[in-house]
Amino acid sequence: MGQFDLEKLDKALIYVDRIADGKNPINNMPADNDDVMNDPNVIRCMFFIKDVLLALKENGGVIGKTSGIKKKEFPMESLSEYQFIETKTITRFTEQLNSGIDEKEYKKLSYKVITAWLKKNGYLIEKEDHQLNKKVTLTTEKGQAVGITHSLQTSMNGTAYYRIEYDKMGQEFVLQNLSEIIKSQCSG
Repeated sequence: MGQFDLEKLDKALIYVDRIADGKNPINNMPADNDDVMNDPNVIRCMFFIKDVLLALKENGGVIGKTSGIKKKEFPMESLSEYQFIETKTITRFTEQLNSGIDEKEYKKLSYKVITAWLKKNGYLIEKEDHQLNKKVTLTTEKGQAVGITHSLQTSMNGTAYYRIEYDKMGQEFVLQNLSEIIKSQCSG
């Protein structure tokens, strides 16, 4: 088990966060549309790396468990400070919700748990797209009725993908059902 320099870890988090936002990590300026930092695969990878680095930071820079302290469930009371900012993807939405909690004490919300609940309850559907030749997640009419939409996008390298976005009504719908979503994670 090794320990990493927390200052270097903080710097790495800043750079990864900038790349995930489609910005140059050095000067924080927006990258050109055709820049690799705007590729959805790179962006998803950076969010994954950010989660790993945040977990490492939460653990004091130590790889492996440092104590048997169990974190509490996501604090629902932190939602009282939620304010709609803009239509966004579920990743950005859960990031906003998690930003207001003490991650050393509480479990973070996972966009995967929310997405799984939305699929299970008929707001999203996963199906094979023969035109794109891959499995995709789309909104259903039920999902669109609560403010969750999808649109076909093209990455800078020409790869087509569907982007799922949550407008104000969609974000509020998730918040209204968050207790049930979290319970489904515990029982599932």
